[in-house]
Amino acid sequence: MKIRRFLLLGLTFFLLGNVTKAQDCETDYSLYREYIGHWKQAKYNPNNINPQMITSWRNVYNNCPDLRQNTYLDGVTIMTYAFIRPEKNAEIKDKYVDTLVMIYDKRAQYFPNGKNGSQIGNIMGRKGIDIYTWAPHRYEEAYNALKQAIDLDGNNSNYAFIDTYFPLVIKMVQNGKLEESTILEEYGRLMEIAEYNIQVNTEMANEKLLNNFNATKANLDLAVQPYANCEDLIRIYQPKFDADPENVELLTKIAETLEKRKCDDSQLYLSVAVNLHKVNPSPESAYLIGKKYLAEKDYNQAATYLQQSTKSTNNDWAYQSYIYLAQIMNMNKSYEQGRTYARKAHELDKTKGEPFIIIGNLYAASSKECGKSEVETKAAFWAAVDQFEKAKALDPSVTAKANELINAYSHSFPSVETLFFNGYEEGQEYSLENCWIGGKTKIRAAKN
Repeated sequence: MKIRRFLLLGLTFFLLGNVTKAQDCETDYSLYREYIGHWKQAKYNPNNINPQMITSWRNVYNNCPDLRQNTYLDGVTIMTYAFIRPEKNAEIKDKYVDTLVMIYDKRAQYFPNGKNGSQIGNIMGRKGIDIYTWAPHRYEEAYNALKQAIDLDGNNSNYAFIDTYFPLVIKMVQNGKLEESTILEEYGRLMEIAEYNIQVNTEMANEKLLNNFNATKANLDLAVQPYANCEDLIRIYQPKFDADPENVELLTKIAETLEKRKCDDSQLYLSVAVNLHKVNPSPESAYLIGKKYLAEKDYNQAATYLQQSTKSTNNDWAYQSYIYLAQIMNMNKSYEQGRTYARKAHELDKTKGEPFIIIGNLYAASSKECGKSEVETKAAFWAAVDQFEKAKALDPSVTAKANELINAYSHSFPSVETLFFNGYEEGQEYSLENCWIGGKTKIRAAKN
């Protein structure tokens, strides 16, 4: 009984001690929060600090780490404005940065989740930025924190983290801590995140974030330029390919990088594409080979692979495969098949005007196949211009190209006299049902 009474008494004192400690923390929390409010009004001037604010905050931080998340948010403010900013001695400042890092890590430990789930990525990203801001010689530590943040958050990564992280990747490479290929690999990953957020914020009409991610995209493009010309890419990737020519992951990475940087006319590109198709045949590898044969003007071989690549799950590649096939059909004078391919491209991406540019060119190229009289043969130009008008109405990016073609082919319309002597008037409807083009168009005279 005595032992039991002793244990109960000990438990009571323990619980009372915890209650007392919690009450003390609540008091200290309220006290330092009041002082920090006054300090904020003084614009965080280090000369306006009440020492009790520091003491009370430290008590909460040390004794009740799970009391409030504000403890850590305020801790960053206190360390930054009261200690790090005004400190002139580099060695002492570095020790203050150590404390700042501890605050971030402790926040991640006790408050790993926020309103929208895990916030560890966000915490690590902010830690990385602060490390590099106040202790740039600790760039590797900052790099690791920011890499962790972006690895965790992916498409939800803060644009500011990307803006700081990519220059750190380059710095790590320059100091021999990462392979040079990492620059291009990370560029590709970060660019995908930026482009995803540009699309999302365009749809949501979030102008502020849209502008931020557009700026991030521009920063990435500017920073990568010294490492992104084709000669550099081949120098970086050729040894990797030679060392492991059947590594599907490596082959895919090299092929995508060369494709993105428009280095698909190199021998390395073709070697990678062919190996990729042998090791792991897919619509994607067929696309890469088809593009290379297209660049070499081997249109029959190109068409063989591009037909396979139209089945790609990469919508952009499938779309572009149909575009290339339509252009090849135009060169082969297989006009109707070319239109079929162009229309399939339009089905995959209804925002682009290029399919209608191609259809217009197909119509114009086939003009002599649509009749014998001058009006009949030149009617194809009316149909062609209809397609160019449709293209620029749909896609402003092709306006200049469409206008150039409209101007060129408008001069090929029948003259006013030719129309008159053949019994036609401008503005009349004209049927193309006797031609492969089909449908109807509007009669127009050539412009002087």
